[in-house]
Amino acid sequence: MPIITVKLLRGAFSHEQKQELARDITDAVVRMGGAGIRPATSVLIEEVDDAMWSIGGAPLSLAEIKARRRAR
Repeated sequence: MPIITVKLLRGAFSHEQKQELARDITDAVVRMGGAGIRPATSVLIEEVDDAMWSIGGAPLSLAEIKARRRAR
């Protein structure tokens, strides 16, 4: 039974986006493992508080995520 854990910075995605992400991940697992695996597939989304995540030793904040999205 697949258990997939996704960690996100709190507030980076809306409730609806997180639901869509969970559905998309489940669909990807089903594509690989067949339809019978859907009922046994769990997706857990954990949220990490702002700036409690670091990349390369530098804290990642919600402001940084928003700036990266604007830069796209």
